[in-house]
Amino acid sequence: MSSVTEVETFQDLDAHLRNKTDVLQVCVTLRGGWGADTVEEMEQQAKELKTMKQSIAGYRSSLASAHEDLITAYALLKEMQQLSLRLKHLKEYLPQHMPQAALQHKSHPKKSPSEEKENKDQGPAITVQPKQTPRPAGRKAPKQISKVEFITMKEFESVPKYIRGRLQYAQVNAAVVEINKTLETKYSLLSRPRAKLSELNMKIVGECQRQENKETKGLHFVVDGDIKRWSSLKMDTAGKSLLTVLRMLKRLREVRGPGNLVRYAVLT
Repeated sequence: MSSVTEVETFQDLDAHLRNKTDVLQVCVTLRGGWGADTVEEMEQQAKELKTMKQSIAGYRSSLASAHEDLITAYALLKEMQQLSLRLKHLKEYLPQHMPQAALQHKSHPKKSPSEEKENKDQGPAITVQPKQTPRPAGRKAPKQISKVEFITMKEFESVPKYIRGRLQYAQVNAAVVEINKTLETKYSLLSRPRAKLSELNMKIVGECQRQENKETKGLHFVVDGDIKRWSSLKMDTAGKSLLTVLRMLKRLREVRGPGNLVRYAVLT
């Protein structure tokens, strides 16, 4: 068995080699010179030392590679920890309602200069008009109901602290949902034929129509009574503050009068 495989530590290997050298030295002294077997033993020991040096070089290379891998793994661990913290923050503060981005007009995509030149060479394009279903006589096209757009965090933070007070970002967008629900319910009711309205709804429609004037022409609006009737938004101090924030961010504007009547019109 070689010296490399007999020992487990460098201290043991050093002691083992020193012991063998001492034994060989004693043999040389007793024999009065170097015998063949002693030379063979020394050559064997030299081979073991060479093998050990090669093994140590391999171990050092492996240790250096492992050290680099350890540094890389530590850097990845730090990145993963930071990413985990960011994801945790996003999970805790992700708003329930995201502001709607401006939609690109898909029906007329922008063409490249080469496509425009090719179309020009081919002459005027032939436009095929879609077939339209005729609308029954006497029926008006339904008007799209205006909606309040959600606000962004940047917009919310731009509102002075003395105005928003203790309001949270999510509360403002939750109020937007309730106002839009009120608008949808109100104007869906106003668009229904009178013959299909109950007596109670007839009174509500009449009340809503009396609230309209020249200033509200072309606008969609709600009043305190509409919000109380068709939404869960309470018109207390906090509710009034929410409407104030939406007015400041140009989502709503007030149309007052006569008397104490206040209309909250949607700005589009």
